[in-house]
Amino acid sequence: MKYLKLGTIVNTHGLKGEVRVLCNYYGNNFPWQPKSIIYLHSNNEYQPLTITNVRHHKQFLLLTFAKHDKIELVETMKTKDIVIDTDEINLDSLPWTYNDVMNYQAFDASNNISLGQVIDFVDNNHQGLWEIEMIDGNTFFIPNNKAFISKVDKTAKKAYFNMIEGLIQHD
Repeated sequence: MKYLKLGTIVNTHGLKGEVRVLCNYYGNNFPWQPKSIIYLHSNNEYQPLTITNVRHHKQFLLLTFAKHDKIELVETMKTKDIVIDTDEINLDSLPWTYNDVMNYQAFDASNNISLGQVIDFVDNNHQGLWEIEMIDGNTFFIPNNKAFISKVDKTAKKAYFNMIEGLIQHD
């Protein structure tokens, strides 16, 4: 099985077993639904949890799970990650995953000039940043935003970006 992290339980919320989740890029784009099964990742173990209620509160997602209707039952979940089994969902509904884009070639969409290679995707819980390593070894970041991403070609393993002045700093 291969797991994809959706977020982290940062705290409990109230006394009825609700947990506060800080979602990453995938968690913010995941179709959270009651009756969905997710997994609590703790000590290299994956505990299945069935979602019974979903709601948003400020920048957090509030979840309750079947058979976890008291605060005492969810307190140990704090600081644990919530993941999904990628075999159980349709990954085509997601534009790409972190692992997909590693080592993709990066190009300027306006002139098809190589920018370098994608070496990391930094998830800052808001929009994320693509880290690109240029041929000279220097790196720069491109915001994970539709304004900057022109196209991600999974087949050719290429990513095309709409570049703006100042995105790459020259010495």
